[in-house]
Amino acid sequence: MGWQDPQLVSTFAIRSLSLLALFLGAGLGLLAGSRPEVSGRVGGIPSPATSSPAGALPRNGGTEGIPAPVQPQPLPKTLPALARQAIAHYFATGQVLPAPEEIPPHWRRPAGVFVTVTREGRPRGCWGSLDPGGEDLARATIRAAVGAVTRDWRYRPLQPGELESASIQVAIVRRVVPIPSLEQVDPTRMGLFIRAGTRGAVLLPGEALTTAWQLSTAKQLAGIPADQPVELFRVEAELLHEF
Repeated sequence: MGWQDPQLVSTFAIRSLSLLALFLGAGLGLLAGSRPEVSGRVGGIPSPATSSPAGALPRNGGTEGIPAPVQPQPLPKTLPALARQAIAHYFATGQVLPAPEEIPPHWRRPAGVFVTVTREGRPRGCWGSLDPGGEDLARATIRAAVGAVTRDWRYRPLQPGELESASIQVAIVRRVVPIPSLEQVDPTRMGLFIRAGTRGAVLLPGEALTTAWQLSTAKQLAGIPADQPVELFRVEAELLHEF
């Protein structure tokens, strides 16, 4: 996926070859003190995301509304359910869902998270970050969920009445490991991140049947010539579905 900004880039793949962007910078792409968040599209060019303070993200259509009071809701049992709750809360109030005070122990660790929203088999928004920035899984999921329906301009924004029939996937990034060759990647279980200078792209696990397809597609998405050498990284991520 082509990219122009020297600080932000990535692509993220969802089930139907939807690709979401990944942040690049120092080391494995993390700049000290910053937490990149990015959007994606199917086979297109990602644009760098601009940060917004929590609770002040732009609403669908760019309009601002007066938040309506809502009653506290019970904590969902899964991260996809939490993502759905966060989107519903945002649609109702225009505000980011407050992070739950009590969360399960396995949600307390920081990790990169991506949320993908689809409806009728079509992507309607992808958003997330490889860098947890110190946030636990619950907070990272809430932030990514709201971003998926408000900040990914490449898709027609999901409307409140469409949420019930939409599907939500949460991807938890486990590890990004430098590798010497494609022989260390099983594309059915592992993703591939490539980098050449300030350009790069990533495909997540299960989006390709062969490493050759992973590599050629990632180069095309990043705007890297087919014959140019690249750094290779194996991406290990867990994909969570609602049902």
